[in-house]
Amino acid sequence: MLQKSRIVLFALSAILLKAADQDWKDKQYPEWTEDDAKEVMKDSPWAKTVVGTIVKASDVVHRSGGITAHLPGMSRRRDTSSQTGGNAGSSSSQPPTLTLRWESALPMREAELKAHDIGAPSLEDGYYAIAVYGIPRGMVKDDSKELADEFKKQAIIKREGKKDTKPSSVEILLRDDGPVVLYLFPKSAEFNWRDHRIEFDGQVDKLKFSQSFSTDEMRFHGTLEL
Repeated sequence: MLQKSRIVLFALSAILLKAADQDWKDKQYPEWTEDDAKEVMKDSPWAKTVVGTIVKASDVVHRSGGITAHLPGMSRRRDTSSQTGGNAGSSSSQPPTLTLRWESALPMREAELKAHDIGAPSLEDGYYAIAVYGIPRGMVKDDSKELADEFKKQAIIKREGKKDTKPSSVEILLRDDGPVVLYLFPKSAEFNWRDHRIEFDGQVDKLKFSQSFSTDEMRFHGTLEL
């Protein structure tokens, strides 16, 4: 009986804690606190946390003149990167935990303003934008257009029953707290509530990641926000 009571109490505590974490849902933007904003930026329908996957060095390729080639210095023989700890700048073989934010959604923009995130990406109208945070510095050597174009080739959005969507451009932001990679998708793709599930796949250097967003959940006071 005592054990059952403890289980019930634990479940009730978890429900109350979850409700407290989602207070922002019942408020208007001007009523949000800084804690509300940080919650939206960290764990909400527009912000998801995912553990990346480290791929073999032999699978990391780049294109030059339309020909697929191994990166300079990489052997075509058996990959040994897992034994040496991977690429330079990454001292651990443990994949990093990333945060993916749907930047173009109004709740995310409002949250970044409330949280005084001065490093938040600047956006132009006409694009859906997804930003990836938490990438190790060693995996993003610079913010060159050439590197951004490589990341662009390896990114895609998938929706059931529709053609895959490639980003129209990619931007690399070298912030003090680590690099951010921003993917821009044309609004002509018309993501909407009928999609229900939008899957974003990308790769930065040897780090692959995949995350789904639910348009059924990406609503604020009844309005779909993308």
